[in-house]
Amino acid sequence: MKKAYYLHFQGRQSIGVSKKIDMQIEEFRKFYDMEEIEIKAMKRSLVQRVLGLFPTASIAWDYEGALAMMDHPAFVYVRRAVADRAYVGFWKRMKEKYPDCKIIIEIFTYPYDWADFAKWNAWPFYIKERLYRLRLKQYVDRFVTYTDDKEIFGVPTICTYNGVNVESVPIVSGKFAEGQIHLIGVAFMQRQHGYERIIEGLRQYYDTGSESGYRVCLHLVGEGPERPRYQRLVHKYGLEAYVHFYPTIQGAELDRLYDQCDMALMAFGMYKVHFYGRMAALKSRECLAKGMPLLSGCAIDVLPEDYPYARMFPNDDSVVKTKDIVDFYREIKRMESDKGRLAETIRQFAREHVSMETVMKPIIEYIS
Repeated sequence: MKKAYYLHFQGRQSIGVSKKIDMQIEEFRKFYDMEEIEIKAMKRSLVQRVLGLFPTASIAWDYEGALAMMDHPAFVYVRRAVADRAYVGFWKRMKEKYPDCKIIIEIFTYPYDWADFAKWNAWPFYIKERLYRLRLKQYVDRFVTYTDDKEIFGVPTICTYNGVNVESVPIVSGKFAEGQIHLIGVAFMQRQHGYERIIEGLRQYYDTGSESGYRVCLHLVGEGPERPRYQRLVHKYGLEAYVHFYPTIQGAELDRLYDQCDMALMAFGMYKVHFYGRMAALKSRECLAKGMPLLSGCAIDVLPEDYPYARMFPNDDSVVKTKDIVDFYREIKRMESDKGRLAETIRQFAREHVSMETVMKPIIEYIS
């Protein structure tokens, strides 16, 4: 087998990213002798960190250590990091040392300027990014994108989808509860998740007497900067009986909570980061693999507009009306009253469209 390397910049600090890295490496290893290299941040003094904010200065990553670990790679697959002088220089040295090595960088969100650099303290890094990313076309062979863009920053792309190892995701079990609807949102809660739109909808629903007859409950799992805001809203509106918060949980404990729920929440605040395209979040794939119907405030790239088991709401700050969620739930139950059969139908869609084997195929074909 040919030698290859998967490079990331301390990506395993995120649970979701870590799972994705494992799935991608597992797929690559079917065809290549694939090793993982974590490029680590180097320790710097306060003065060095301040000087590092200047446009031509570089973020301190251990590029030399990473390069020393490689041995004649056929290709390197990389999770994108902020472009700066050292980042570009690393790929230049890679091509000089291994001219036949293909450099493939995954841009996991595109466009990403608003998502990554909207806060004022990120502006120094945005300046670096704008200064140096156009130079990448001299060294990078392909960008992997989850959009339809054929070229990004002058580099040809490989267009695919975000994917999961479907069979490794436990399918939901249990039955629909009589007269109850349970919604679940699992995330590191940031402003783009926009769960306040759901909470506002619940307030209106219960203020008007919940005429549908359904008790609708929301389960929010995870930490993050927006969690205190959601908790304050729930307390302000007196919704503690209907909105339940959980810490970050994983494995069997999280699976049991999914089993108790009927629909999964995607992001409802993408407009806040000026994203109006079709979302490719890994969470949507995981929930499809689990067999969960989806609620989203943004279009999802793999789902056709008429997909019957997902409901899309406007990508803006409007309240998500709980009555609309109840009506969608009723539509689902009219189509399939058995939760197990419904879950298997949705999971089969995931097998055909977002399995890791399917989404990695265009990348493997390019490398081969």
